[in-house]
Amino acid sequence: MIRPLLALALALSITTRTEHVEGLQRNLDATLSEDSALDAALERGLLSFLQDVRSGRADAPSFAEGDAERHRFFHDALRRLVRSDGGVQPTVLKSFPLEEGGALVTLAFAGVRDERPVLEAIVELEARPTDEGFRFGSPFERHTSDMHRTVVGDVTFVHRGRLKPESGLVDARDFVTFRSAFGRDAGVEGGPLTYYRFRSLDALLKAYGLVFDARRCNSLRCDLGFLDAGGRRFVTGTGDAARRFEYVREILRHAPGADELYTPAVVGLATCYGGYGLSGDDLDELREQFRGWLESEPDVDFLAEFRKGRASSVHRHFSHFVMCAFLCDRLLQEHGVEAALSLARSGANGERFFDQIDELLDVDEATFHATILALIGERR
Repeated sequence: MIRPLLALALALSITTRTEHVEGLQRNLDATLSEDSALDAALERGLLSFLQDVRSGRADAPSFAEGDAERHRFFHDALRRLVRSDGGVQPTVLKSFPLEEGGALVTLAFAGVRDERPVLEAIVELEARPTDEGFRFGSPFERHTSDMHRTVVGDVTFVHRGRLKPESGLVDARDFVTFRSAFGRDAGVEGGPLTYYRFRSLDALLKAYGLVFDARRCNSLRCDLGFLDAGGRRFVTGTGDAARRFEYVREILRHAPGADELYTPAVVGLATCYGGYGLSGDDLDELREQFRGWLESEPDVDFLAEFRKGRASSVHRHFSHFVMCAFLCDRLLQEHGVEAALSLARSGANGERFFDQIDELLDVDEATFHATILALIGERR
């Protein structure tokens, strides 16, 4: 049996199944409005909006005011779709009327790869009427308006259901304390933060209007947690009210020295505070995994594996990221946060990485392997 999304992709790729009206395809008898004049106005607005997205104009008149800044994650995803060179074309699936003449429009982006039809994405747009026509943006506020809000310190947690006192509320308080302390250390000015805690990645994406995105089915990218709205909103799809791993990575991009961030060391530092990525493996678990790796491959050279970058992994964790976590942990213990932050800011390509660990930990390339051995508890 053909899977529903594949069936939809097939339908959208067959020209006899769609209508083409002034450059915008429509699936079967889909309309933007039962009112023909409103239908035409919505279509003109949509075409203009898609062109403005393609051109990269954040201040375009077709954008809902401030939407590109408030929902950067959504606009980045949409821009990738409309700029795709793989023949991706938008098709109107449906349009739902909203109050005051607005509409919630659903578009499918389908194309052809290797002579096979593919469905790239299904996206919802909120059309908002103006005197001149329509402006478009993410339906994020509409989709999240019924969520609960809990204020803890200067952080407003937005969530489905209640924060349970024995778990969620404790986690929320811990996060607020951590955020304040780490922000001071990283040189980030404090201020209100809205923390959206979704129960799943799927719920997070749908809130933004990304009903389906083929690239995020098997590649989570930054979707487990990220800052948006100029750093005023933290969004996570883990159900966690204290998601530190992504928060550390994200807040450092808003802190002094952002241009000097060395990704492996940033991930290593974030792992020290919040466990490794999706798995959440803590440092003890990571050390045990490295000891197992060493047992199965006793001739492994940790410096050589570090230099392989993403070509080397253990338990689906990139090895150079985990080794940086071990080094950051030692820095935190012996020299404090400032030293660990200096390693995280050792150059976009790690230009000063070995200079830093040599100066702070007396570790150079010749002693790197032996150092990692010691840090995982294997002294040979």
